Amino acid sequence: MNTVLISFYSDIEDRTYYSDNADRIIKECESLSIPYHIKEKESLGSYQLNCLSKPQFILDTMEELNRPVLWMDIDSKLHKPLDIFDTFDEDTDMGIASSNAQISGVRASPMYFGNTPKAKEFIHAWISTTRDIIENNKGIFDHEPLFSLIPMFIKQMKVAMVGGEYCTWPGYTNENTCITMGLADSEGKMESLRTLGLDEKLIQWQSPGDID
Repeated sequence: MNTVLISFYSDIEDRTYYSDNADRIIKECESLSIPYHIKEKESLGSYQLNCLSKPQFILDTMEELNRPVLWMDIDSKLHKPLDIFDTFDEDTDMGIASSNAQISGVRASPMYFGNTPKAKEFIHAWISTTRDIIENNKGIFDHEPLFSLIPMFIKQMKVAMVGGEYCTWPGYTNENTCITMGLADSEGKMESLRTLGLDEKLIQWQSPGDID
């Protein structure tokens, strides 16, 4: 695989949920010969603020590495090499996984970003929306503005889609699955979020199930 997998993790207080998952993901990358750039970031003080720093991390990492990157949430599981992401054309701006091959089925992880001006323009817009969320104390995360921006940019960018069978939710793993998304330890994450005082509906939305 030529595309580098990127992610970060930030534990809050004495919880080790994310660092434990990072250790596991790194071992999976090394076992599957997947190049990776996984960093520990100092917590910004809350789960929400850590999530909202995601697009800035993606942009900074892309510029540091000067190459296309594949963002993946740290609490995912790798099953096999991610060669499908190397099949994208060199000028692809964005690659997304979709459950139904339509924009309506887009998932927030994994996300491929080409090292292109259009990709960076999109990420800059994403960063602007996250700053607005912080400045106006909105109780949402990075996913909501991401899903709003994609339809706005879709006609301006060259976008590739990966079928839902390659990136599955827990309980739906199949012979094609490369990545199981959210979460390696659903109960552990839910308990961590409850400790942080998040609304139970948000906790359930962030925690769809256990990894197979």
